[in-house]
Amino acid sequence: MNPITLKIAMKKFIPLALIAIMSTGVLVSCKKDVTDIQPQPATFLDFLKNTEWVGTLDGNGFQYRPPCVLKFNADNTFTMYGIFVFIQNGAQIFKDSITGAIQKIDTLPDSRVRVTTDIATSFNGGATKYLYIVDKKKIQGVDAGVTTETFQLSLFPAAGFSVAGRWRGIPWKGGFGYPDLTSISFDNAKSVTHYTKNGAPVQESAQATSPVLGVVYAQKGARVYFSGYNDDNPPPGYGGRTVPYFGVLLPSGDKMMVHSMNGYARLPNYVYTNEPYGPSGQTPIIDKY
Repeated sequence: MNPITLKIAMKKFIPLALIAIMSTGVLVSCKKDVTDIQPQPATFLDFLKNTEWVGTLDGNGFQYRPPCVLKFNADNTFTMYGIFVFIQNGAQIFKDSITGAIQKIDTLPDSRVRVTTDIATSFNGGATKYLYIVDKKKIQGVDAGVTTETFQLSLFPAAGFSVAGRWRGIPWKGGFGYPDLTSISFDNAKSVTHYTKNGAPVQESAQATSPVLGVVYAQKGARVYFSGYNDDNPPPGYGGRTVPYFGVLLPSGDKMMVHSMNGYARLPNYVYTNEPYGPSGQTPIIDKY
């Protein structure tokens, strides 16, 4: 089963599945009082374990570079999270994650660390063979031919961030881009999202006594699974107005990359030459405020 690039048409988002994927220290003062510091990983593999890395996949076949999260597991495996489509026997198979294995780790003369992945067994013909890590902060995925970059990632803080709070799109043409997500608030106490329109809370129905609309979301580390709100061209779903989204928090915690496979999502599309929803070719990012 090989990843297939499908062209994206108006009102239909079908992306390419492009994936591959030192010692305990002691500080002694001149007064001889000893302070223990956090033990450092014995090996680079130990450093990688349970870390999360956030960024974007290759933009080939997409409207923009879509967001993704790479998480190294407690063993020698790792999982890439995103929105992927495979074609098998003429049918579309959707995946939200792909898991691979580390085959080898070595240090290059330029100080980069190269992680070799078992492409044949881990990715079923996927694109990434090598992960190049710089200063334990950046990862670049490269294909087996060492000619094509497959993703760019940055280390996500171990403590993480809560998505709770209010978010909106970037300033755009006198308003804000990505209108499905402007304005959206994440209620951490109830694990639901709320929305506003013209400054007023969006209700479940037009009835005056209708409760405020709340749609369940889930945050898993840097990943956020949630719904936006679109009442201009109501899609099927809860109240006929909500649109599913995949979000990835950036290391700063106050910005989130967003992506959707839903054809009603109001996101950049090269078909819309006037760019009504946001700049074409740029990964959509919303801001916390």
